[in-house]
Amino acid sequence: MLDVALLLDMSDSAEYDLITQFSRTLSIGLSINNDAVRVGVVVFSGNVSRVIPLNQFITRQRNLIQALNFARRHGKATNIQVAILSSRSQLIILRSS
Repeated sequence: MLDVALLLDMSDSAEYDLITQFSRTLSIGLSINNDAVRVGVVVFSGNVSRVIPLNQFITRQRNLIQALNFARRHGKATNIQVAILSSRSQLIILRSS
């Protein structure tokens, strides 16, 4: 079992195209299903602007890849602390046994 958490910095200093392409390419290479691989995403700059929990795309890899095609959100600041705290409270969903 593997849980992959992507914390994507979309501040002005980040390489938007590179980040989104990497995220989509990584997702294509994973066999997403609840028994093997789950992917969650936190998009941030100064604040968290989007969260995709680990259990949202359990068996729909195509939907996850489409969800990674988000519009760029400009933010001058990079606040990794808020992204990490948000990932701990909103992203992580325990697997049901």
